[in-house]
Amino acid sequence: MSVGELVRAELARHEWAALRCGCGESAEHVPLMFEAILTAGTPQDMIGYTLDNHLEIGSNLFEAAVPAVGVILAALAGEPSPPARRHLLDVLAHLVSGDSHATEQALGGGFL
Repeated sequence: MSVGELVRAELARHEWAALRCGCGESAEHVPLMFEAILTAGTPQDMIGYTLDNHLEIGSNLFEAAVPAVGVILAALAGEPSPPARRHLLDVLAHLVSGDSHATEQALGGGFL
């Protein structure tokens, strides 16, 4: 499995280190998570590399979720492995049905 040019372009469009992440750190590590997910051939290869609790927690979105949608769509336009596709579709479903986390709202990010 590989990371396609469209995904790399979408990842490069954003300054991930400047975005808030659900884990409490900056989202600087999110591109690495995407790469690990997209290069995984089996669910075992993805252990420790999921977007859970980074883009959203319990349908509460963080700032990094907004550019992540473009990355997910770029990845789905290619041919990710079945486990990667499943994970990305699950994450996308959570993102489109989510709302801003209270900490994002407090910082003016109620538009997520």
